[in-house]
Amino acid sequence: MATKTLFEQLREEVEIEPGRSPFFYRRAFRRMTQKYLTQPNRFIREERLDAKDPEDQRDKNLIRRYPKQGHLFMFEYSSVKENVSVFDPFPLVYCIKFNGLDFDGCNLHFIHPLKRRIVVENLQRDKLTLPYNSISKYNMSQIKGLLLDVAIDEWITASTLPIEDFVSIKEGKPQSISVAEVWKKNNRGFRNMLRGARIYKGYGTNDSDFKG
Repeated sequence: MATKTLFEQLREEVEIEPGRSPFFYRRAFRRMTQKYLTQPNRFIREERLDAKDPEDQRDKNLIRRYPKQGHLFMFEYSSVKENVSVFDPFPLVYCIKFNGLDFDGCNLHFIHPLKRRIVVENLQRDKLTLPYNSISKYNMSQIKGLLLDVAIDEWITASTLPIEDFVSIKEGKPQSISVAEVWKKNNRGFRNMLRGARIYKGYGTNDSDFKG
């Protein structure tokens, strides 16, 4: 029996329409994503099973061992610091630059959903409008497992999934933080952006699904 990833289930249940508010999709997706809130790495596990299905029964997302510039990734991330004011253990990151040991990326989860959609649509048009307060450096040694490379046609869907789960870490112990408070704080610096053209680097296979 073919494996159905969340992205495939969403396409069957909800028709993505231009101009819809992100909150429309957040409500529609919330019921389907409940099982992922406590198991966010389930995305990765399902995509690994999906890769074994016949090609015409798979979605376009692929599992990667390392990131490349111009791609959007979901992955599980750990912190080596004892104290962190805001931490996202399962980020959705647009890769800006990769040097082999770490990479700079924009975590879309830090951006309010209404403005996040604008940022993603600009990326799909090869335009960078990335708030600096959503950009971080990610160490490859802190990634737990593999990365899910999200096909460009799925970027809106991935960015609308209500799976943000921010925590603060104090003396090594995580504590939940209000998502609304994080968005409210980061919204103040939204206009301070990294701007420019999207630079894309491919893996050599199925590049059209990720380049756009």
